[in-house]
Amino acid sequence: MMVNTVNKNIQAGKLTYSALAKMAGIVIGLWMLAFNALAADAKLMASSFVALPDNKLEVRFDFDVPPTLPKSYMTNSPARLVLDMWGVENTLDTRLLSVESGNVDKINFAQVAGRLRVVVDLFEPSAFETRTDGNSLFLTVGDRGMAKQEVAKVSKAVAADSAARPVVSDKTRINGVDFERTPEGAGRVVISLSDDHAGVDVIEEGNNVVVNLLGVDLSVSMQNRIDVQDFATPVMFIDSMASGENVSILIKPSSEPYDYMVYQTNNQLVVDLKPVTQAQLDKIEQERFPYQGERIDLDFQNVEVRSVLQILAEVAEMNLVVSDNVGGNITLRLKNVPWDQALDLILTTNKLDKREMGNVLLIGTAEEIKEREKIELESSKSVEELAPLRTEFIQVDFRKASDMVSRLNEAKLVSERGFLLADDETNVLMVRETGKRIEEIRATLRRFDTEVAQVLIEARLVTANTTVSKDLGVKWGLGYGDTDSSGNAISIGSSISGVSSPGSVPSGLMVDLGAGVTSPASVAIGLASNTGLLQLELSALETDGKIEVISQPKIMTTNGKAAMIESGKEIPYQTVEDGDVSVAFKDVVLSLEVTPRINPGDRIAMDLVIHKDSIGEQLDNGDISIIKNALETSVVVPDGQTIVLGGVFENETSDVVNKTPLLGDIPVLGALFRNKSKSNTKTELLIFITPKLVRESLSAQ
Repeated sequence: MMVNTVNKNIQAGKLTYSALAKMAGIVIGLWMLAFNALAADAKLMASSFVALPDNKLEVRFDFDVPPTLPKSYMTNSPARLVLDMWGVENTLDTRLLSVESGNVDKINFAQVAGRLRVVVDLFEPSAFETRTDGNSLFLTVGDRGMAKQEVAKVSKAVAADSAARPVVSDKTRINGVDFERTPEGAGRVVISLSDDHAGVDVIEEGNNVVVNLLGVDLSVSMQNRIDVQDFATPVMFIDSMASGENVSILIKPSSEPYDYMVYQTNNQLVVDLKPVTQAQLDKIEQERFPYQGERIDLDFQNVEVRSVLQILAEVAEMNLVVSDNVGGNITLRLKNVPWDQALDLILTTNKLDKREMGNVLLIGTAEEIKEREKIELESSKSVEELAPLRTEFIQVDFRKASDMVSRLNEAKLVSERGFLLADDETNVLMVRETGKRIEEIRATLRRFDTEVAQVLIEARLVTANTTVSKDLGVKWGLGYGDTDSSGNAISIGSSISGVSSPGSVPSGLMVDLGAGVTSPASVAIGLASNTGLLQLELSALETDGKIEVISQPKIMTTNGKAAMIESGKEIPYQTVEDGDVSVAFKDVVLSLEVTPRINPGDRIAMDLVIHKDSIGEQLDNGDISIIKNALETSVVVPDGQTIVLGGVFENETSDVVNKTPLLGDIPVLGALFRNKSKSNTKTELLIFITPKLVRESLSAQ
């Protein structure tokens, strides 16, 4: 809507007042930065400066808690010193501190993305120093040209000694430009520097992010393009280019929307490009520029403020009430500006304020509106103190009544005159309060007293055991029995008992190295005569076994509540203490402990503890060993999907040879004096988890 014609009816002629427009832009920009400031851990309470000898300047920043040293860097053109104070909130009334002393022109304070950025405008680049003392941070800035004088001294010293050693440049160098993908899917460009003194200037040119490094060396081999399209991040290419004494790192993003952040840690400068949705991008733009009104043009010279307010009310199609204390004239020229932004500019310039009540716009001086609201608040308190109390009973459906009492008291919804009483048997709240507070309590209960979502967690523990073994052995024996010419018995055998019976042939095994399993496959040969006995048995065994055990515990719980299920047995064992024998028990259990939390998008975060025990071997003292498998982790899983939490794989191989010393090592014949056994056992444990949301419809069914 164009309103230039209104100007002709009010006053002839036009005057461009660019200074006022610039000042208004600065005011609005600072207001937006303050509006977007995040909650901080420390607060900047005061700032001051004092001149020091040798034309130095010391700036003092006072905080509510002891501060940490900020990240800092300096730019040469323009000469600026930048201090980034992370987690600090600016509570100063002004965003600009005019200094004009020493080498410092002015200091700007800007609240950006979770940090307070302090920009010190210098007349020339110079040395600086930061230190902390108690709750204060001190910044000392050197004299004009100090940095140049120090460089000159270094150059002179190098030149004097150039005959003895080569000249080494003291400029900051880029040691590497690397890229990585963060777990959140952001593209991270890491610029490694030789020191942390480089001047940094990051700007947006079109759709590109350009990192300008001032007074920095970049080798020819590093002046190239890095293609990172395959990493699936907002970054496509990284171009490194040198221009004179400066270096530019151009980051070319994809066409998808993104947000970027720059920070420096010691000698590393990091640029993160994070993907954002279109909705998030719109929200960011709206926060940066919150005005959504119809755009208009205003071009007035020395016109009454009340007349301009009337025009804006007509554009906004709102009723207007202006206080008698609003007066004076204003000159402004605004092109294509939202009407609500124009209104804020006029109000800020004339120390006015506004309140919106439905379709009515109330405008008055800031002090007048503040005093009026103070009177209304005091009146409201007086009315509440005199309002009659009444008693009501409120049924709580899904939560515990006593828990709701704690929540309501924490919210300070109960006055000193009223009280709350809970009956958990009937789950009813008794409320004694004014009518207004009872309605507030009912509204709060409606938000808290909702059905809690439930989650069914199913775990599967699969144990697979595969065993392959081979056993090959031999048994044989030799006996001889006879009498000599004198009638004496001669016996040869493997058993002492066999040689004590005159006239008999001893029996028994000389080598007993058969397959070490009951009833193996075997072949036996026996040769006997009146005076001799030969026994031979060959045995072999091969086994192949597979065992699979599936344990599947399930448990259901509500959102945010811990739950546990356990199944198993207790194994008794004896203990001896001071000569007294007693029986104790060991638990052999399968247990599942879980605390689920339902996140947006039906994604379920879980804190899990899983135990699977089994009975092991019996020890020499008669005790039973326990084989334990445990897992403790935190995961996020979409509703109804199954993931593998972890697993354990064991592979046990054995190769055992039992033999008669020396005889078992004889080639070929040594096989009669040895036994071979080979086995291979593989055990694998896999743990799966599947969370499922229990919907209301399923509950009803």
